[in-house]
Formats: sequence, C-alpha cells, structure tokens
Amino acid sequence: MSFINRLGGIARSIGDKASDALEVTKLNGKISNEKAAVAEDLKQIGEFYYKLYQTGELVEPKLAELYASIDEHNKAIDEALLEIARLQSESTGQMAQTAAANAAAVAAGDIPCPSCGKPNPVGTKFCAECGTKMELPETQACPSCGVQVAVGAKFCGECGHRFP
Repeated sequence: MSFINRLGGIARSIGDKASDALEVTKLNGKISNEKAAVAEDLKQIGEFYYKLYQTGELVEPKLAELYASIDEHNKAIDEALLEIARLQSESTGQMAQTAAANAAAVAAGDIPCPSCGKPNPVGTKFCAECGTKMELPETQACPSCGVQVAVGAKFCGECGHRFP
C-alpha cells in the first residue's frame, strides 16, 4: 500500500505543478495584454500632443526635438513612398513592353518558357533566358500538307487547313 500511496502523491504533485504552470502562463498572457494596452495609451497620448504641435499650439520645449525628429522621419517615409511609386510605374511600363514583345514572338510561332514566359524558337530544349527545360508541345501532321502542327491548333500555319 505504501507504494501506491507514494505513487498517488507523485501524481498529485505532478498535477499541481502542471496546474501552476498553466496559471503562470495565463498570468504572463495577462501581463502581455496589459503592457500592450499601456503602449497603445502612450501612443495615443503622443499622437495627441504631436497634433497640437502640428497645429502650432503651445509646445513643451523638451519635446520640440522629438517633434522635429518625427517630422524628419515622416519626410523620409514620404520620399520612400514616392520612390516606390516611381519604381512600380517604371516596372509596370517595362512589364507591359515585355509582355507585348513576348506576345508578338509567340504569335510569330515561338514557344513561351513555362517558367519565365520568354519566347523561344520551336525546337529549343532549354530556355535561353532562365535555363528551364522547355516543354515541347504535342504535334500532329496536317492532313493537307503534312507539316507538323501543335495539337489543338485550329489552322495549319503552312497551308491554312482548318482542323475540326
């Protein structure tokens, strides 16, 4: 019986420790939530006084340096946003030109790379742009002229024969 009593005592001890650990975890979560609430309140206080500074109202001299620093950071953010807009505008223009060039090449009979989209001449085994192995389309012989035409094509590029 003594062994069973000791085993029961050990189990209760482990259960108590697990319960304590769970309670500590809950309290740590509560502390984190309270700290986040304090940080949010401090943020709102700061925003309130910064808005007063922006409107030209009375400013605490000790905070003037911080306000100026905030102004500099906001200016840097605005400049970075303008640069992002410029880069995206350039990129969009370049992407449109590249897409148009690729579409023209594909229309001329080239095959787009499955990875990067760059057109490659029919028969190319690897993409000239990115090195990806090209997937050659299945072909069929045109019943009219015998030229190999991609499966699914509506017309033969050589003689104009219409496929059903």
